[in-house]
Amino acid sequence: MFKNYIKIAWRNIKANRLFTVLNIAGLAIGLCVCIILFAYISRELSFDKMYTHSETIYRVNMETSEEYDFETWAQLPNAVGPAIVNDIPQVKKMTRLIKDDFGVTASLKIGDKNFNETGLYLADSTVFSMFDFQFIAGNAKDAFAKPKSIVLSKSAKERFFGSKSALGELITVNNRDTLQVSGVYLDLPKNSVIDCDMVYNIMDSWMGTNVYWSNASYETYVQLQPDVNVAQIETQASRLITKYVEKEGRYFTKFLFQPLTKIHLYSAAIRDSYSSKMGNISNVRSLLFLSLLVLLIACINYMNLATANSRKRAKSIGVNKVLGARRSQMLSLFYVETAILVLISIILGYGISFLALPSFSSITGNELSYLDLLTAPIVVGLFFIWLLVTLIAGGYPALSMSGISPLLLVSKSKKKNLGSEFVRKGLVVFQFAASIILIIAVTIILQQMAFIRNKNLGYDPKGVVAISVKSAESRQQIQNLMQDLKRKSYTESLSSVQSMPGVNESGRSVRKLSTDVTGMPIASCRTEGNIIKTLKLNLLAGSELPETIAAGDSTIYTLINEKVLNYLNYKNADEAIGKIINTEMGSRALITGVVSNFNFNSVKEDIGGYVYYKANQAPESVRTLLVRYTSQDLPGLIGDLQTTFNENLPNTAFDYQFVDRHIAQLYASEEKTASTVTIFSILAIFIACLGLFGLAAFTAEQRNKEIGVRKVLGASVSGITTLLSKDFLKLVGIAFLLASPLAYLIMQSWLQDFTYRTPINWWVFVLAGLTAVFVALVTVSFQAIKAALANPVNSLRAE
Repeated sequence: MFKNYIKIAWRNIKANRLFTVLNIAGLAIGLCVCIILFAYISRELSFDKMYTHSETIYRVNMETSEEYDFETWAQLPNAVGPAIVNDIPQVKKMTRLIKDDFGVTASLKIGDKNFNETGLYLADSTVFSMFDFQFIAGNAKDAFAKPKSIVLSKSAKERFFGSKSALGELITVNNRDTLQVSGVYLDLPKNSVIDCDMVYNIMDSWMGTNVYWSNASYETYVQLQPDVNVAQIETQASRLITKYVEKEGRYFTKFLFQPLTKIHLYSAAIRDSYSSKMGNISNVRSLLFLSLLVLLIACINYMNLATANSRKRAKSIGVNKVLGARRSQMLSLFYVETAILVLISIILGYGISFLALPSFSSITGNELSYLDLLTAPIVVGLFFIWLLVTLIAGGYPALSMSGISPLLLVSKSKKKNLGSEFVRKGLVVFQFAASIILIIAVTIILQQMAFIRNKNLGYDPKGVVAISVKSAESRQQIQNLMQDLKRKSYTESLSSVQSMPGVNESGRSVRKLSTDVTGMPIASCRTEGNIIKTLKLNLLAGSELPETIAAGDSTIYTLINEKVLNYLNYKNADEAIGKIINTEMGSRALITGVVSNFNFNSVKEDIGGYVYYKANQAPESVRTLLVRYTSQDLPGLIGDLQTTFNENLPNTAFDYQFVDRHIAQLYASEEKTASTVTIFSILAIFIACLGLFGLAAFTAEQRNKEIGVRKVLGASVSGITTLLSKDFLKLVGIAFLLASPLAYLIMQSWLQDFTYRTPINWWVFVLAGLTAVFVALVTVSFQAIKAALANPVNSLRAE
């Protein structure tokens, strides 16, 4: 019996080639989208689950006080980890992780070669057992047995030493510490938030030996005993603040334990994580919804085309039922036919996904490998998708057509299809409502990205290159380099700074009175040179920081922004010039100038207080040169900068970054989302058009005799095209009315993540509506014009 079902189903599939091609194309594209997005989502959800103790490992975060807006930070003082493991018995072990020099690219000297390294970490030795480091040279137990030891990942070892053994080799870090290689470990998994390429002992540095509760720069992980109450541990840990921290130093109020497996996707609202592999659960949910929507639109195509095709098969179904076919047998026939179509579509969609994967990775920036498409969850998921799509897509046609009376099926009454007609129109409305929502969403996302790129940040990052000098062997080397660069024809302005905007400034507070316990948090940055001209800051009052300071002058000269000015309650910028501000930098901090507010961080965040300062006895060092250049020959510019750099800092690796490209990286996640949503929204709309094309073809075929009569009576091609198109355009109009308010609510919610955002303009909705009308009109008109141009003799011959 089942063999006969397959034969009959295959005969019906071949007999309705247009129906078959449209459905396979729609389902194959929809399944391809699902396969790729499911592979991406599967990888995102798999982060950090491979570790032996992943279920009992937590990152300790902290919640700040009201002074710091109750933010949650991933970085803690280095005293927190030892205190937790010593005072709370349920904590088995802890490890602290910090990037070398607080995250700035490290300069390595190995033999006579210089290298840059972004993955150099300091950590406690417990990091190896907590995160299952697999050593292929040396071992975890003895890795830090000797002072000044360092271990490398396999890829780092090959990058620095090639195929020869690295054990015992010396590496000089930042012209400061010389370390000996004591081990090599397999690269950590790509789906791990721990992304160390090189690790050396934190206890070989002041970062581990000088324990304090003030500066928060260390990520701290703890491994708990099995089956403990995490909420109780959090409470116990938070009590340590009262125990160890003086009241005036409590800028954080409690500790929060975040499960290791949640860090990757649930850290969007947590500040200052060192990992380069931060995801976002909102993006995962959005892409999951989008993939299911695309698949649903493809299923709707099948349902629409199957019910539209029912008239062709009405007599054969009626004959089968008259001859005794039971409803269960007819249901089985329809389900087998759907199952065959879906299986073909899955095979085709799976093949397309392999071909499309490189383009997907290139356009969206979401790196996937072919192995990600071959994982067990994907293969098993495809089987369940096959069953689910067969049930969903085949369910309505099977139930509606198998349940109709055989007498009604063989009659010519037009009432027999009213129910399916209503459902079909409803599904078309749903398809185009979804398409309109996607058009509106993509338009607003692209608008927001353009708004971010073109927003006036309060300074001009274009035409500025940042060169790292933190590994200079002396201050004189930096000064010599600056003098050489000032003489270059392409140098418009030059300034040495602690960091470029938004990277590794120092966190401080400004107070209205010296007796105030709390104040306003600010970011402070040491600078030498013309910072206003270099960054093109807008000076409101006063002057640039002094070019030179007399020996013995203990004054700290500052440039403040409007945020600080307003906090200090000065009526205007001129009134603040020459005034003393209270800050931890020193007893005499003098305001020399006031600049307009500028976005030194992402535009997702509100502008905070910012202070540039210059002093003889500055607590921070300059680590970056900002060079504003005029040259249009960027390769030539970088080549000359590198030559000049190497002449002055021969033992330091040349490391540079264009400031505007650094700013663009702040929104890399949003750009990826925009690209992904745009591509798959276009595919969803295309699939909807395939269904509409098929419906238009069936409508034209069903009304071919009517069209023939109208043509004989003198109807024009445009008139017949309008006749066949207007019903579909009505459905698009209804879809627009339903989709617009829903799209507004969705995008209003999405924009809430940005402090500075584009408005939602009325014309976006008009554009989406007109686009949907245009797409529908072009799709339907093709079949309508074809029907209108057909010879009426052919359609009337049977009458």
